Amino acid sequence: MKRKVASLMILLLGLLLVYSLADEFWDKKPYKEWKAKQCEKLLQDSPWSHPYAITAVTVPGVMNQAGGTTQTRSFGDGALGEVSGDSEVHVFLQIRFVTARPIKAAIGRSRLLADPKNKGLAEQVEQYVSQPDGAEVVVEVTYYSEPAGHPSLRQVENFLRTATLPTLKDRVYLSASAKGVQVPIGRYQGPYEGYNGALLLFPRYDEEGNPYFDGSEREMLFHMQTSFALVELRLKPSDMVFGDAFTL
Repeated sequence: MKRKVASLMILLLGLLLVYSLADEFWDKKPYKEWKAKQCEKLLQDSPWSHPYAITAVTVPGVMNQAGGTTQTRSFGDGALGEVSGDSEVHVFLQIRFVTARPIKAAIGRSRLLADPKNKGLAEQVEQYVSQPDGAEVVVEVTYYSEPAGHPSLRQVENFLRTATLPTLKDRVYLSASAKGVQVPIGRYQGPYEGYNGALLLFPRYDEEGNPYFDGSEREMLFHMQTSFALVELRLKPSDMVFGDAFTL
């Protein structure tokens, strides 16, 4: 009997450990207690922000998988330019849902940590974080390379700068195939001086006022056909929960 009780206790402790490890910091602490590194983690690699790597290498057909939640595509034909010597370069798109509440909280908290003496900033950040969802889901796409400054970034920049809504209309969308939902881009704002990103805006609600995505989907897809790559980022709505609510 004692052995059975001991075994049961070990099993329960194991389950509790797994559950605690599964919880992320944004589930455990209010955003006002987040540290700078935690904000950076949420903004760079989380259910609402993904580094999507496009790898250009000198050897055709070589695929490289980066860590974290990065999804990698290999372009050995030099679609983004070949790398001299035996080195390789990783070109990344950072795809971030900036209207998601935890992303807003991380942005606001980062500003508070950078300017702790600003008394009025805390109230502004709280209003920004707590404001209700707007009519659009906003996806920010920025870009960088490792090592930094690779010439292939010019092709990414040129595409984002010259893109227009008509050219993107049939090439960029959010979808959930199981529900038969495909939402095309509704508005577009390209990069400008001092900002190397683009904003892709999608309608949040259908004509009847219901959200296109509510978190019940098994999988969502961010699709963007560009001149340099086909970007297909698969998302898990079940992970995109903040404060017990799905947020996008």
